[in-house]
Amino acid sequence: MPDLLLRDRPELLKERLRNAPTSHGVYLMRDARTRVIYVGKSSNLRSRLRSYFQTSEPLHPRTARMVRKIFDFDVLTCGSEQEALILENTLIKRYQPRYNVRLRDDKNYLYMKLPRRGDFPRVYTVRRVSDDGARYFGPFTNAKALRSTMKTLRRVFPYRTCSDDIFKRGHVCLDYHIKRCAGPCEALISSEDYHGNLNQIGLFMEGRSADLVRGLKRDMQEASDRMEFERAARFRDRIQALGRVAEQQWVISQTARDTDVLGLACSPGGTVVAILTVRRGQVTGSESFELQGANEADEAEVLNGFLGQFYADATSFPREILVPIEVADAQTLSGYLGERRGANVDVAVPRRGARVRLLEMARKNAEEALRQSMIKQDYDDERTEKLLSDLQEALQMDRSPRRIECYDISNLMGTDPVGSMVVFEDGRPKNAHYRRFHIRGVKGSNDFAMMQEMLRRRFARLARARSEAIESGSDSDSSFESLPDLVIVDGGKGQLSAAREVMEELGVHQITTIGLAKRKEEMYPAGASHSILLPLDSPALFLLQRVRDEAHRFAITFHRNTRAKERLASPLDGVPGLGPTRKRALIKRFRSLGGVRQASLEELGEVVPERVARAIKEQL
Repeated sequence: MPDLLLRDRPELLKERLRNAPTSHGVYLMRDARTRVIYVGKSSNLRSRLRSYFQTSEPLHPRTARMVRKIFDFDVLTCGSEQEALILENTLIKRYQPRYNVRLRDDKNYLYMKLPRRGDFPRVYTVRRVSDDGARYFGPFTNAKALRSTMKTLRRVFPYRTCSDDIFKRGHVCLDYHIKRCAGPCEALISSEDYHGNLNQIGLFMEGRSADLVRGLKRDMQEASDRMEFERAARFRDRIQALGRVAEQQWVISQTARDTDVLGLACSPGGTVVAILTVRRGQVTGSESFELQGANEADEAEVLNGFLGQFYADATSFPREILVPIEVADAQTLSGYLGERRGANVDVAVPRRGARVRLLEMARKNAEEALRQSMIKQDYDDERTEKLLSDLQEALQMDRSPRRIECYDISNLMGTDPVGSMVVFEDGRPKNAHYRRFHIRGVKGSNDFAMMQEMLRRRFARLARARSEAIESGSDSDSSFESLPDLVIVDGGKGQLSAAREVMEELGVHQITTIGLAKRKEEMYPAGASHSILLPLDSPALFLLQRVRDEAHRFAITFHRNTRAKERLASPLDGVPGLGPTRKRALIKRFRSLGGVRQASLEELGEVVPERVARAIKEQL
């Protein structure tokens, strides 16, 4: 691997900068292992890149540290500033660069999904927004608050939450009897009225409570005029319930514009942005977002990074966004959001009046959220240290088990065997390092041999990953490059002996290894003459159980998915014109291969083209 960074190769650097485009675009800074460490955008890529390497002014300390790690860079040209903004946010989410300000764990934020398709669609929460025609509301950082809101809405506008399989049974459940569902499974509500409920939920989530109440009052009056007093009473109850919710919202002004108000709190311990949502003159909600990569970044950079990433995934847009200080991309962001909203969106810094007071309120919310986060983090860190220390003592380890790996096997009578590797670091799951294994070298039901094959492949990859990182500078798999402090195998003495045999063979015998049996939660340390039993209320045991159960869950899920794919690998594979999508549609409709075989030509033709249906009948 070349050991010179880009700045230490002046001739190459000069040539690269001279040939950089002068157009709008995005640039990616890479380190010596080709990992993306920073993503930026500019209206003039050449000028921006030169500012990092050919400036007479001293760089910000944080930027200077980043420049010292740059081994190479890539550029991607765009047609406009807005295109560059979108691409920049996409790449930040993809690569999670170390030196970018970025939302923490954005995949964990919740959205409320209101489907539009189907006669009686289910309302539920998701963690990803899809382009499927549904309406999404969010993101929400407070899952408890969102579910509480949805619970309230179910009482006012009953909707179904059951799975499609349960719904198809056609029988009302307890939810109907306690007035949490309108009974669409037995056609106790029309599709039109059901979708009317969903539309009213949408109005509420958009902050249009006043419009919603006016509509309900109109419906109540019409029902009363037609002497449908029971129906009118239902509308009355809904109006009263919404009134109780509205009482909890702070009225700013009945003429205020729909506004998002951003507050910022920064400290060496973290950075938080709080958003107050003001709709129709009322503060309808507040959400707080923790940021990563914001240490030593100035406030303008933090807000700039947050605004682009947050609103790239937003599902609704205000008339204006209030920020405490000027941000560099305000005009570009306004244009981008205006296009998505279909009307102007202003990004502004208020100077006086009620909007300044809103900014102050948002700032206080951000400071409180940061304070609570730091308290929780300090508590979690202290608790984790105590837990790992107790585990180290119980297992008589030389050092604290910072990285724990657990392995499990899943198979059905030796068929479709798979293995799982889950990783916990500092007592928390490290999902990015989870790995799955197809077991290929073992015939029959031999769990010991399967465990050996998985461990042999994992620790053989350890040496290979480290060699790649040292010699070639390629982006190696860090999950295999890292050496665990503690290895857990799901099982007792037999599984442990099989594991230790492989680890001795591969020269990693120094790693503390235990078997954890489910029956009595016994631990079998390698080389020990007897098992270890921790107290049933021991936090250290809880951690081991959690790691073991997570490995089991991960293995079972992978095994089920593998078996499902195998089920699809059937005589249907040879049918002309029958690809994976059509095959899945057939299995979904007829439940099994036997169901497909028994289906008539006409029934098959409802799912696939007639020529494919005829080929299926001939094949089967």
